[in-house]
Amino acid sequence: MKHYLKLFSSLFIFLLLMGNVEAQTKSKKGHTKTKIKTTPTPKFVESKFGAPSSVTDITDVADSNKSYNSVKSLVDKHVTLTYDDNTFRGNEPLRRGDFMVALNSSLDAIKNVAVENGIDNATSTSNPVVADSSITTNTNMTNKANTPASSEFTDLQEGSVYLPAVHSLMEKGVTAPFNNSTKLNPGATISEKEVYDVLNQVFNYDKSGMNPYATSITRNKFAMVLNNAVSNKLQQEYAMIDQKNAAAEQQKQQEKTRMQNEMQQHEQMRKDSLNSAYQAEQQEIEKKALEAQSKKKRKK
Repeated sequence: MKHYLKLFSSLFIFLLLMGNVEAQTKSKKGHTKTKIKTTPTPKFVESKFGAPSSVTDITDVADSNKSYNSVKSLVDKHVTLTYDDNTFRGNEPLRRGDFMVALNSSLDAIKNVAVENGIDNATSTSNPVVADSSITTNTNMTNKANTPASSEFTDLQEGSVYLPAVHSLMEKGVTAPFNNSTKLNPGATISEKEVYDVLNQVFNYDKSGMNPYATSITRNKFAMVLNNAVSNKLQQEYAMIDQKNAAAEQQKQQEKTRMQNEMQQHEQMRKDSLNSAYQAEQQEIEKKALEAQSKKKRKK
């Protein structure tokens, strides 16, 4: 009897142990399934752009911010950097769509300076960007044959906030940011190297200071880099304006000198004419006097 009780107890303990192992196995399997669950990546949503009248309208750019002066300078030039909720979001990575909008408005700002100062030449074939000779033609910049039209981008929908800028860039002949692809990827981040490459091609901007290993560039750093590129290009514009003004002043002085010379010549001709008439009159008087004396002698 004792033998059967002992055997029964052992069998009972064995069954309890097996049940515990099975429960632990199910628990581990359930835990493993929980681990492999991933959160879906949120869909990119376009943000509308703003047009602040000054940097003070921007709510998240303090004067202590390292990019404050650059943002202020670009906003004053009407370069599009901010969103319609009056934010700049400087710590966020720069997105391709935002880069193209800022690039296009920068070109417009430079052209406005050229037009306002009379150095724009709309018929120039040497400059497909802003139509003045201050921007160097680069064959990498104008490759329209291999670049799709703005309407051919499969991920750029009608009514997109990026569509006007993309269309305008292509009209200017700037195709560098598009990578000869049918996808624009406006929500994707853009690398620091690509930003510098495009600015170098469009503005002939020096690449010094570029970090070739940076996978993306923050909006803060982009504002500083873009402001430097635009400022350098505007310095060239102003140098052209100075040259134009100097040439105009020289031409003005030359015209003034020419008119003075002509006036002097006319005055001299007038004097010479009067002098000739006076001399002719005097000769006529003398002739008549001689004739009168001759008559008197014949009468005698």
